[in-house]
Amino acid sequence: MAELLLICAVLAFIELDTTYLGQVLISRPTVAGSIVGLLSGDFFLGLQLGIFTELIYLDFMPIGGVVPPSGAISCGVAVIMAQFFDVDIYFAFFVGIIGGLAFSFVEKELRRLRARVLPQQEKALKENKTSAACVLFQSLLLQFLAVYAFLLVCVSVIGPVFGGISAKIPEHLHMAFKFSYFVVPWIGLAGLLLSFSAKPKSD
Repeated sequence: MAELLLICAVLAFIELDTTYLGQVLISRPTVAGSIVGLLSGDFFLGLQLGIFTELIYLDFMPIGGVVPPSGAISCGVAVIMAQFFDVDIYFAFFVGIIGGLAFSFVEKELRRLRARVLPQQEKALKENKTSAACVLFQSLLLQFLAVYAFLLVCVSVIGPVFGGISAKIPEHLHMAFKFSYFVVPWIGLAGLLLSFSAKPKSD
């Protein structure tokens, strides 16, 4: 359990790299998945899930007000589901994708919260009641705790529930998800090829 809590904390820190801190690309699914896989004892599982997630989220960029699904959370949740709850890798992958999509809604609410408290923070800065470093630290801490809480919900609720019902899933659904999982890289590569082959619009 302590190992799982540590992995969730590391993943929450990695997620900060998406837009809030560093932006050195450790939050890219391939890197994040590899790190979580290494910490959980199966580097190559994390690498595979990271690459597959990367191919799905390759065109999603957190630019401006756009809140894309979190690739780091998607592959991290997938690795956790597979490693700690014995969920088949093809089910774990799609649970991770759903987790990444779900967190995008949490992220939107966090941004709305920041927008509401921004005037008070600005006033406090002008009156020297706080410092820019303190405001920045509070913002990063809020983001870290929100991601950590989200991951704890995933591992304490979704993991045990899905782990319990996965053995009762009909065989034809296993086959369908397995096929879908192995089709993912081809879909991702096809999208990548289209992106590279797209010609710029003429003026």
